[in-house]
Amino acid sequence: MAEEIGLIDKIDEWMMRNSLKTVKKWRNQGLSFGRLSLNTSMKQLEDKQFVEQVKSILVETDCSASLLELEITEGQIMKNPKLAINALSAFRTLGIHISVDDFGTGYSSLSYLKRLPINSLKIDRSFIQDIVSSEDDAAIVRTIIVLGKSMKLGLIAEGVETQEQKDYLVGYGCENIQGYFYSKPLNEEDCCAFLKAHTAEELL
Repeated sequence: MAEEIGLIDKIDEWMMRNSLKTVKKWRNQGLSFGRLSLNTSMKQLEDKQFVEQVKSILVETDCSASLLELEITEGQIMKNPKLAINALSAFRTLGIHISVDDFGTGYSSLSYLKRLPINSLKIDRSFIQDIVSSEDDAAIVRTIIVLGKSMKLGLIAEGVETQEQKDYLVGYGCENIQGYFYSKPLNEEDCCAFLKAHTAEELL
């Protein structure tokens, strides 16, 4: 509905600004959490003002570009790969981390993949769900891991829910894990408490 009535851009802008404000607040409290990762669409990348908008929000919130990661799905990229390459290059130049989300589902051309200015691939959860019991899914995941490592890209497994899935992925070299195995989505208060608990663990 937000897309249909033309409000999605404003909502995305509000989300980025307020999320980065929270990032700044948490960093001032000494919390460790890595980067803030936000989804991006081709519609945003097609907007010539988007890069300047992001730069302005980073200045306004006093956040380093290195704290921000933009995720765009493989399917979105393949709608207009040449435009995606140019637009994402501008963000890489700023020092923003770029990830391809839902990798393995968008039928991307390897000739475009090698040209994309990206830092990491996120392995789609549809391959993770049955990775322990399905040799086909396991083979696909192993192939993506080998591909990512050969291209010197980071790898993130999405939708990890069990110890068995995690152990399998780590065993094959994917050490960045995302999913309910660690936590379900949290509101700001609960997320802050979660970060404080894990920051304390790191200091022990």
